[in-house]
Amino acid sequence: MKQFLCAALLVFSVGWAQQNPSAVQQALQQAQAALEAGRLNEAVQGFEAVIARDFTNYTAHFGLGLALYRLGDLRGAAFEFTQLTVLDPSRFEGWFNLGVVRDRQGQAAEAAEAFGKAIEVGEKANLGPTDLKPAYVGQVKALRAQGQHEAAAGAARRGLEKLPGDPDLTVLLADSLVRAGKPLEALPLLYQVLGRDPSNVLVISQIADIYVAQGLPQRALREIDRGLEAAQDNAVRAQLLLKKSSLQQGRDQLASLQEAVRLDPKLWTAQYNLGVARLREGNTRGALEAFQSAYAQNPDDPRILLGLATTYDRLGQAAEAGRFAAMAARLSQGNERFEALFLQGKSAYTLRRYGEAVELLSQVTQQRPDNAEAWFLLGVSQFNLKDYAAAAQSLERAQSLAPSAATAANLGAALYSAGRYSDAERVLSQAVALDGRNPVAWYNLGLALRSLGRTAEARRAWQRSAELGYAPARELLR
Repeated sequence: MKQFLCAALLVFSVGWAQQNPSAVQQALQQAQAALEAGRLNEAVQGFEAVIARDFTNYTAHFGLGLALYRLGDLRGAAFEFTQLTVLDPSRFEGWFNLGVVRDRQGQAAEAAEAFGKAIEVGEKANLGPTDLKPAYVGQVKALRAQGQHEAAAGAARRGLEKLPGDPDLTVLLADSLVRAGKPLEALPLLYQVLGRDPSNVLVISQIADIYVAQGLPQRALREIDRGLEAAQDNAVRAQLLLKKSSLQQGRDQLASLQEAVRLDPKLWTAQYNLGVARLREGNTRGALEAFQSAYAQNPDDPRILLGLATTYDRLGQAAEAGRFAAMAARLSQGNERFEALFLQGKSAYTLRRYGEAVELLSQVTQQRPDNAEAWFLLGVSQFNLKDYAAAAQSLERAQSLAPSAATAANLGAALYSAGRYSDAERVLSQAVALDGRNPVAWYNLGLALRSLGRTAEARRAWQRSAELGYAPARELLR
């Protein structure tokens, strides 16, 4: 888009200079020279000076809009290109450039309207189809951005009437039809493009998706394989293998991903997916290598950060797990964010930062109340902070969600520490019944029994704890 805009400026500014010899011509030429040399602030000042003398100067507004656009001042650029549509609403470039800026601003409806107007005035001015193509493409994309896929398909068809067989517009039409729920209408269009470009990744991916949706995954794989046979460029082959891997499982998926990263080590999505696949297979070290490669290419993607946090957690490297989990939590939303917060909280617990662990895990349990492990870690963190009542409540919730001997043993300890001796005795009896080789559970059971006045039973519990090697129990038996 930027190249097109600059070329338009050169064409139209020359025409202006030939037709308007005046005192401001030198100032206009100086501003234009500054723009072409990349001295954007100087260009802005120069064009503004011309406009101050002659507000109706079309070329000055055009140049100022381009300079502001290149400086990233989209609001200022939009204002200037709007002035072009007011000064001469019959000229294509004003409407087109306004559409480009509105698109960059995320104002899809306004962009579609501006591109549509550009097409209308361009056709009236008998501009060639090639000159109008960017407006056709821009209008289709702006309509798609609004979810108006039927309208986008119509706009693409109108463009194809002027540019029959154009591959870009054909692909946009096919994609719009797919999004509009008409994939079978899109299929012949995609094959039309594929006939000219047999290794087109986007087209092959669309065709594969259509066949998968029709319950024909093997045919989808065969189409991808034909693309791989036709592709000469390693980067293209890597992207096709990445697509192929999404339709595979197990060893076949791993093989495709490994070949993709071999062909194009910079394809971070393949590296990331390889990390996920290796993690699923239990190859934690291999997963770490893949995630690190993806991170080197794209360090701000929250999925990669979460993958690294998960891998470091499985490797028992709590500090690294917490570091990457914190970065992932800042950049992610929804389920990914709470998964990152959980790993961050788990890391804090492991590193004995119990206050931080309670803060993080409380957020997780509030939003994901069915996460038993989060409740467990929250409870043992609260226990270490001597908040025994809260610890008992959290561990009770964990035990109700996923009963286990370990959770029962910790819950019993919390109940005992909170002074709930009868409840502690009941839960700890369950814990030793589930796992008779837990010396700490036997020890705590003895403490609860003693508090209930059942001394003989307490000594038998401590005896069992001592037999299992727990020194504090031996001390109590003396």
